Amino acid sequence: MPETKALEVHKALADDTRYRLYRYIGLAARPVSVREMSRRLSLHPNTLRPHLRRLEEAGLISREVRKTAAVGRPQTLYSVRAAEGEEGRDYRLLAEMLCGLVRGRAALQQAQSLARQWGSYLVAQGGPKPGVRLPARRNMAILQEAMARAGFQPRFRREAGNSTVEVTLRDCPFRDLADDHRDLVCTLHRGLVEGMVGGLKPPLAVKEFKPFAERGICRLRAG
Repeated sequence: MPETKALEVHKALADDTRYRLYRYIGLAARPVSVREMSRRLSLHPNTLRPHLRRLEEAGLISREVRKTAAVGRPQTLYSVRAAEGEEGRDYRLLAEMLCGLVRGRAALQQAQSLARQWGSYLVAQGGPKPGVRLPARRNMAILQEAMARAGFQPRFRREAGNSTVEVTLRDCPFRDLADDHRDLVCTLHRGLVEGMVGGLKPPLAVKEFKPFAERGICRLRAG
């Protein structure tokens, strides 16, 4: 990403309201209306519109106008814009070649350590400045963003009566390699999420990790 483009993106997401809007639109995984965002985020539509315009100018979201069956004004819907240059690349062969280099317990431990570092890095990209502690709700938003950036489709459920959160991870980004390299894939997967939850402010720890708890689904508990 060009430096000027990256700067505009960071400026656009630096505002808490715009960050919440971008997160909501992205997690909805479908076009959403101003009316829906206003209701779900408890913000007036007139407050949302300039923020949506800023996100659109930064290239983070796009809008479309749809006519409704009912009489009235057409409905404007917003979606997250896909990043340019991400299609048409296949790194499967490279991944298969590199998997062949990881043999033995020591190599697996090295791979897990590297994955932790990457997990911590992904969280730091969307996290606060050093020394700043965030509310638990914002921490979960940062964790969700990092997991989505890594290629997962996370769903969160906080357990009643304690601070533990259960995370369901769909669409594992390593699933194509899992049949032939399951030990390595699960090791990398665990290291990545350990680095993510450990990089939060305050940090969490993985209490339980269940790869392939169901078909195409992994689960973990952190607290």
